[in-house]
Amino acid sequence: MSKKTLKFTVNQLIINNLHFDLSTFSDLKDADTDTYKVVHKEKEEILTITRFTKAIEDERFITIYFNEGNKFPYTDKVIDSNLEEHDNPRSAEEIELDNQLFVLIDVKTQRIFMSDQRKKTSFISWLIEKMKKEIVIKSIISEKEFIQKIKSINKICFTVVPNLCNTQNEDILSNKLVQDIYGFGAEEGRIELSYNDARISDKIINKLKALIGRRYDFKEITVIGRSDENFESIFNINEIINIIYIDIDCSNETKLLNEKDVFAVLINKIKL
Repeated sequence: MSKKTLKFTVNQLIINNLHFDLSTFSDLKDADTDTYKVVHKEKEEILTITRFTKAIEDERFITIYFNEGNKFPYTDKVIDSNLEEHDNPRSAEEIELDNQLFVLIDVKTQRIFMSDQRKKTSFISWLIEKMKKEIVIKSIISEKEFIQKIKSINKICFTVVPNLCNTQNEDILSNKLVQDIYGFGAEEGRIELSYNDARISDKIINKLKALIGRRYDFKEITVIGRSDENFESIFNINEIINIIYIDIDCSNETKLLNEKDVFAVLINKIKL
């Protein structure tokens, strides 16, 4: 066995503009096979075969594993490790399912983890077709990218709702806002801090990092300022999360990964 590093990009998953749970995916089959066909002279030709399996883990995660193969390109000759040429043992009508895609959905955080970000658009189309729902996958930038991108600040806004109250930290700003919300019967509380195009300093960077660490205490934290392209932009701190890397045992013969091992390692890392 050798090791292979997988890079999972993390995005926000939005379904019908509502908070989703495990039951949202009940119409998605546990396993199925899809084909892409073309018709030549009234004869169907299968060009792509995709198999997928769905599973639920820890009553929190949904795993979707894709195993796909294409008919072309194909050559009738192959060369072995001794550089000798032979007839291809695979016929032109056979398809090897040698492409893998791992997708993990976390209903607790409403996040989706994908092993190949390039397939995001095709995955959205596939999920819309299978679930008959409105699907949006919203990109999330990393903490490092966020800090590098913002160059000056005009405003910072904090928003909190009562059900986000953290009773273990009675003195934090979010709990003070919650107390005021209950006092006035409001649905949410909001504070705005205004700046005069303040340039990013080490002090402000440290404060932003502290906010990022506490982002789950608030419904929303937005920073309005100028980006590195000198445009006024809105940065949502709640959308900041890092890319996740995992190391997985890989078959020396096939170089394919065991999907159960991949999801087990990924879930353990998310829970840390």
